Amino acid sequence: MSQLDIQQVLSARYVTSQEADKHTDQLRQNLGLDTKAQVARLAIGRSLAMGKLPDIKIDSSGMAIPATSLFSSENIGAWVGLLLTQAISTEGPIFDNMDGLRNAIRAHWHRGAIALWEEWKSSDENYEKFIEALIRRSEMPDFAGTADDPANVDGQGKSPVQVEEAQDLSATLTKALDELGIKVQVKNSLVGPRLTRYRVLLMNLADLGKLNRSVSQLSLALNLGANVVAVSNGDESKTIFIDVPRPKSTWTAVGIERLQEWAYGGTKDVNQLALYAGVDVTGNDVTLDLAAAPHLLVGGTTGSGKSVCLHSFILSLLMRHKPETLQLALIDPKQVEFAAYAKLPNLYRGEIATEIPQSREMLTELVIEMDTRYSAFNKLGVSSIGDARKKGQNLPYIVVFIEELADLLMQDENIEPLIARLAQKARAAGIHLVLATQRPDAKTFSGLIRSNIPARVALTVRTGSESRIILDETGADNLLGSGDMLLRLPGEPAKRAHGVFVRLENVVNIVSGVGK
Repeated sequence: MSQLDIQQVLSARYVTSQEADKHTDQLRQNLGLDTKAQVARLAIGRSLAMGKLPDIKIDSSGMAIPATSLFSSENIGAWVGLLLTQAISTEGPIFDNMDGLRNAIRAHWHRGAIALWEEWKSSDENYEKFIEALIRRSEMPDFAGTADDPANVDGQGKSPVQVEEAQDLSATLTKALDELGIKVQVKNSLVGPRLTRYRVLLMNLADLGKLNRSVSQLSLALNLGANVVAVSNGDESKTIFIDVPRPKSTWTAVGIERLQEWAYGGTKDVNQLALYAGVDVTGNDVTLDLAAAPHLLVGGTTGSGKSVCLHSFILSLLMRHKPETLQLALIDPKQVEFAAYAKLPNLYRGEIATEIPQSREMLTELVIEMDTRYSAFNKLGVSSIGDARKKGQNLPYIVVFIEELADLLMQDENIEPLIARLAQKARAAGIHLVLATQRPDAKTFSGLIRSNIPARVALTVRTGSESRIILDETGADNLLGSGDMLLRLPGEPAKRAHGVFVRLENVVNIVSGVGK
């Protein structure tokens, strides 16, 4: 995009066709929205999920909307990136100047507005029914935070702003604990990406219980706002670790280069499905082997970094496996999160399932594939994919990513039994599940599925009950957002990690090199 300048993009005005302009205004009135720009954004997002743009001439007779109404300085880069990535993935016209951008916006606005109007009519103009589908279809991919987030990084993993030096709170911490009646000595501290870990000697072991009951008061005394400290056992007798959250201005991000360094280094065992979660509170790599897990639930509210976490996991697999050892089955009811992977050579069935019937069909085929593999294992006299490979069977692992589990289960009651069956039996066949949801509740994550998905990743959630649904314990309700997570593996305590900052262009660049 050498001839595109962000300021030029933001100073322009954009129009759509007369037909789309009419539908945009009708939808604005029916939905009770303040401006046509709000509908225009939804229309563009809807069109981005619809595949390649048709090669038709679209008039520009609608009313012009200023770019500052349609976009903002914080999200314009994401929108332009989405438009360009969609064009690349669908082999559509690539733009590198303002005329090309205007044409792309006009075409997507036109197509999306017509599609939304048809869906409004097909919903019998029922607001509740339409708005639920509208929100699900129109959410933008959660690739990264906003431009003014100090944790944001460029493509090389460098922060665009100067990171402030972390303040040493040893004296303040000692004083605050003393006021709570707890005598300690701070031995040392270690500055991590977002937290500072204080190694603390307890003068009286009996004070540990009092400390655990007083984390809210301690957090208040340290002026942490809504954030809270975390207390864990130390590495020596009578020592504990107190992890203190820092202001965002002192955070350092985990850039894509950290993930690439991990992926391209070390041993690449084709019998492992290593996933890179990020770094722990002291900056060390945090990984898990999905092949051993054997299935994973990822939960977190909107804006927590859940989708970015999924991209990190997918890229981990793509960089460590060749197409002949790994297939990805992608199910995306939101229709936009996995669009960048549409041209993968190792995409299961060669497509991303975005509609409910398509998703059900894909899951049904995966169950059949599982049963077929077990029949082959029986003939070979083996019981797992690892043993079958040793006997010359070139079977790839299949990792199933479902972006929004709640949407699938809510819309089709026949899907849950398929997921449950895969969760119960698919491990030895080399089929593994990564289920994601932004609505972690007992209805979505039933007992049958929960008992067979032992590995969990919880990003920020709203309540302690949501944290318990994911982790079987509270804690995720106190996370910092933006990729801060708790990872719990079978038989292990929950481990805190800070996720990788993944940009859309990072995904595009890595995907373009798969299979080459």
